Amino acid sequence: MKIKIEEVKKGDINSIVKLQMRLADYHKEIDPRYYRSGKESEKQRRERLKGYFSKKRKNTKILVAKVNGKITGFLKGAIHKLHLYCREERMGEISQLYIDEKFRRKRIGKLLFEELLKWFKKRKIKFIEVQVDSKNKIAIVAYKKYGFFEFQKRMKLDL
Repeated sequence: MKIKIEEVKKGDINSIVKLQMRLADYHKEIDPRYYRSGKESEKQRRERLKGYFSKKRKNTKILVAKVNGKITGFLKGAIHKLHLYCREERMGEISQLYIDEKFRRKRIGKLLFEELLKWFKKRKIKFIEVQVDSKNKIAIVAYKKYGFFEFQKRMKLDL
């Protein structure tokens, strides 16, 4: 199995949208009152990806994993400004990571993460944050393997 990690290309939009829809469906299973399904957000996802290519954002990076030429996963990272009360001015963030179920546990997530780390380090980012639904045990275990640890609590109130 040959795994190749590369930056997303315009021609990858349909494959990425399909994976994003599966990710959305997974989250909707976790909390249907909070998350929308993939079908409910397909059009917006496609438009955002098109926007990524039209502006070529220098502070956003989308990587894809290809196995034998087929996209099997993706990782989206970004650099954001921090609050004035923080020591660092900027932080890295992982906003989306998804690997097709058939290709999990084959180091694809790790390879994507390592490539994004290189991008953050080139930009002198000192730390990376990721927001994970507390019910998403798969993601929590994966991020802990990569060295992430809990440092804040985000809370919500259902009305």
